[in-house]
Order: sequence, then structure tokens, then C-alpha cells
Amino acid sequence: MDTLPVELLRLIYAYCDRPSVRSLRAVTRTLADVGYEFLIPPRFTSVSWRNDIDRLHCIALHDRLRASINSITIFLGELSYYDAWSTSWAQHFVTPPEERTELMGSARKEFDRIAEGRKAVGPLHLRTDDLREACSALPNLEHFEVAFTQCPLDNEFLREVFDWPNCRKLDRPLTYSNLDAIIFALHGVRLSSFKVDRMPLEVFRLPGHRTHWFTHAQSFNSLSKLNLTFDPSGLQGPGSTFRAVNGLGRILQLATGLRYLKLAFHPYSSGTSKFALSFRELFHTFTYKHLTDLTLEGVSCDEDDLKEFLARHGETLARLRLGGRGLAKPFEVSLGGVHLYEGTFKSLFTGLRVKLPKLERLHLEGIFECEHQDLPSHEAYNFYPLTNEDWEDVPRPRWVRTSRKTINCAPFEQYVLAGGPYPGSSLSQQSY
Repeated sequence: MDTLPVELLRLIYAYCDRPSVRSLRAVTRTLADVGYEFLIPPRFTSVSWRNDIDRLHCIALHDRLRASINSITIFLGELSYYDAWSTSWAQHFVTPPEERTELMGSARKEFDRIAEGRKAVGPLHLRTDDLREACSALPNLEHFEVAFTQCPLDNEFLREVFDWPNCRKLDRPLTYSNLDAIIFALHGVRLSSFKVDRMPLEVFRLPGHRTHWFTHAQSFNSLSKLNLTFDPSGLQGPGSTFRAVNGLGRILQLATGLRYLKLAFHPYSSGTSKFALSFRELFHTFTYKHLTDLTLEGVSCDEDDLKEFLARHGETLARLRLGGRGLAKPFEVSLGGVHLYEGTFKSLFTGLRVKLPKLERLHLEGIFECEHQDLPSHEAYNFYPLTNEDWEDVPRPRWVRTSRKTINCAPFEQYVLAGGPYPGSSLSQQSY
């Protein structure tokens, strides 16, 4: 194999998993040299109970390894012990007692191990300088994700309870500081994608944090994909909400080159409610010139306001997703739909037929309802998903039952894309 061109050897390594890379490097010096950079997977993951920032820093300062990493995912999610314990007990109530005790005991040991590790390592924001130096030294870093709602563990019990929103714990002041550290570390880094799956919305209201983000979020200029899920539970009153939305809008408008945008709102203080959002306050007249994919989830808005915002992107918008799972538990229907406090869905979808001429796909998921339940124009729907966010078909969820009156969005997509009779007349529900 030593006689093969280096390019071919690299191609061989590209199809090898980590153990195979290590074995192949042990064959000859040539293979060891060529395979050196394949020792590090392109996606680096960091958890809060290991010294992963130290490891990342060492890789970033290594002349031959630093080019291997193009993606970083930092897991910052925590479990609420008592909520997780009671939820696990209820989930496995029918499990034989001996087996349940053994499984839950194993989960308890894992939980304690993680808690001790997190205490020993300390919070992320204490390693701000190391994280910034590492990110700045990675020449191929393009993707960055911060995960609060995902579980990177192999323990089945802990993975299960992470799917229950009430089991997730969030120390809000600590989260502000950690997110500040991350956006500071990314200053000057030309990313193509950035994602946070639970972000306290009030961070854009608090003066110090707000200014910090305005100063250091310049890496958003290079983004083509932005995926943000907000928790507005920390906002109190319309003045607080207005300032937070205004601050968020300033940040979003830095990402002028976006092709994909997802904005989701998950109010953990009330899992079924939606966040009242004014697109005029958020974006004013700003338009993304290259936007092809848009997802909006968990919002309550005015029909004309939403329609005007979508119409500004009619020249480029090809795929539109409204709604999502929201904060639904695994057995519940999707909750992250759209609420209209003014207007109707019939008027909205009819308008989109004209205002979005480039639209190729439309997907609806969750509870959709308009105000004024006593009027004949009232509409309420409960959509189950047909595709995931990559537009790949998904199997029908197990929680779909006729008693829940759930439907799919295919007739509405057909109406918006091709016309015909409006399907809402036969599918609208008075309750969900």
C-alpha cells in the first residue's frame, strides 16, 4: 500500500471508522503519517463534566490536528433530580420491582458521577479564554451547536427522562454567562451554521448581556444557517418583552446571508402556550435576500403581520415550516403550532398562494388556532408531522389516534401550491 498515491490513501481513510484508522496506521510509517489527521473526528463534542475544553484547546494548538475539526457541539443540559426520579418511576411502574430497582440504581450512580464531574470541572464561562483561543485556531471550524435539551449519555433511563421538558433544569444566570462566553469565543470566526436549542430570551433584555452580544455576535455575518429556540419564561410584562424582542431583532439582522432560519419559542413556564410575536417589532422592514428555508414554531401573531413578513421573502423562499413538536411529552400530540390573534388561516394560506411564487414545500405541525371561537370563521387544527426538518418522510407517530382528531397537512400544502377548494371547511375542529 505504500506505493499508492497519497490522495488515494486519504480516500481510504475517509471510509474508515476510528478503530480502523488506528489499526491501519499501525501497518507502516507511510500509513501512520497519512492517517495522522484522521485520528480526530470532524465533530468535536464537549460535555460539562469532563475537561473537554482543555482537550479542544490542545487539539487547536496542534499543527497537524487542528484542521480535522469542522464542527463543535457543547452539551450543557442538566436534569432536575427529583423530577427525573419521579418521572422514571412512573414510566417503569409496570417493570418487575427487582429489575426496576437495578435500572434506577444504575441511573442514580450515573447521575451522581456526572454531578461530581461537573462540580470538579466548573462552569464553562470560567474557561472563556481557552475556548476563544481554541475556536480562533481551528481553520476549518464552520458549525457550532449548543445543546440543552439533548442527552449525550448511553444510560437508557437518563436518555428517556431528557425527553420530558419538566425534567430539564436550567440555571438561568449561569446560562447567560455560558452563552456570553460562547459568543465571545466565536468573535471573528467565520461560521456557516449556529444552533442553540434552549436560549433564555431575556438575555437580550438585560443590559450587560445585551451589549455583550451586540459587540461579539459579528460571526453571524457569515452564517448561512441559524437555528434558535427560545425560552421566554423569564420575561415579565410587555416592556420586558418589547426590549428582549428588539434586542433579538438587532442580532438576527446581523445574519444578512442566511439561507436557512428557524425561530422557535418554547415557554417552559406554560408548555401549551405560545409566544406573542410581532414581526414588525422584530425585523421592521429587514429582508433576508437569500432565504430559501424558514421555520417558525410556537408563535402567536397577527395574520397580516406574518403574511407581510413572508411576502418580503417571496422571491427566494422555497420551503416553509410552520409549527413543530414544541414542549410535548413523548406520548403527547405536537404542541408547537401557530396561533392567530387576528385573522384566519384561510386568508393566510390563500394569500401565500400569491405572495410566495417560488414555494415548493409547506409543512404544518402542532396546534393551529385562530381567535374568536364564537365566529363562523374560527379554525382549529391539530397536525401531526409528515417530514422532519430535513424534509425526509417520517413514520406516523404512535400518539396519532382518531380520538385526538389529528390530521396531516397534505391538503393544505396542496391548496397553497396548486390551488383548488380550501380544505379547512371539512377538517376544522371546534376543539382539540
